[in-house]
Amino acid sequence: MKLDKIEYAIYYATKAHKGQKRKVEDVDMIFHPFTVGMILQRNNCDEDTVTAGILHDVVEDTPHTFDDIEREFGKTVRDYVYDASEPDKSLEWIERKKHTIQQIKNAPLPSKLIVACDKISNLQDVLCNIEKYGEDKIISRNYEQQKWYYTSVYESCINGVDKTHPIFERYKKILEEVFK
Repeated sequence: MKLDKIEYAIYYATKAHKGQKRKVEDVDMIFHPFTVGMILQRNNCDEDTVTAGILHDVVEDTPHTFDDIEREFGKTVRDYVYDASEPDKSLEWIERKKHTIQQIKNAPLPSKLIVACDKISNLQDVLCNIEKYGEDKIISRNYEQQKWYYTSVYESCINGVDKTHPIFERYKKILEEVFK
C-alpha cells in the first residue's frame, strides 16, 4: 500500500526529527510540524501546502537537504519548505530572523501561510509555558527582540495578500495575547 503525500510527509518528518525535543517542555519535536500541518489542513490548504507545513523544519533541523525534499515530494513542496527555512544556523540570531522577514515578504501565499502557522504554533507554546512557568522565565529576557521578530514576520506574511484570511487573523490574535 502506497502512502499519499501527506501521510508520507508525516512518516518522513517523524523519522527525520526522531529524538529531537521542543524547548522548555519535554515534548517530541514532531509535535510542532504536525500542529503546523493540521492548522493548514483545517483551513482547507492544498496537499502541497500541508505537506510542506509538516516538512518545514526538516532541512533546518536535520541533515536532510532541499534536494532530498524535492526528490521525495516535488519542486513545489521544496520551494515552500525553502521559503519557511532559516539560512545557515551558524549566522547570528538577528541575521537569521531578518532573512526570514525578507524571504517571506514577497513569497507566494502558501509559503506565507506555512510561516504564519509555524509562528502560531511557537506562540501557542510560549503562552502555555508562560501559564506554567511565569512570564519572567519564558519571554522577559528577550521580550523586545521577540516582539519585533514575531510582529515583523506577521507584517511580512500579510504583505500583498488578504490579511483577513483565518490563519492571519489567528496569528494576529495570538501575537496580541503574547505581547500585550
